[in-house]
Amino acid sequence: MSVPMNRDLFKQERDKQDLSNEALAQLAGIKPSYLDNLICGSDQPSLRLLHRFERVLGLPENALRATTTEQDPEPRKQSTQPKRETLAPPQREKDTKGPRRVQDKAVA
Repeated sequence: MSVPMNRDLFKQERDKQDLSNEALAQLAGIKPSYLDNLICGSDQPSLRLLHRFERVLGLPENALRATTTEQDPEPRKQSTQPKRETLAPPQREKDTKGPRRVQDKAVA
């Protein structure tokens, strides 16, 4: 079960302890790329991972859990690209050239 995270408090505590994303990811036992996704908001951590972050950062339990009144500062936009299923399959151009001539090896 994923839980919304208070990203502002998370970044504030990370910076206060002078931890890099790589160091914090290593302490929490996750990949740095996943931590980047959590920080930018494209992924939400599990409750278990949220508690792990709180232990690593020395925060009280549920300190990083976002309250329901918090609004996402940048709501995600719907993609304007068509889905792959709706795209027509690419059509091959017909070969307009005639057959190639085979040269006689004796002439060359």
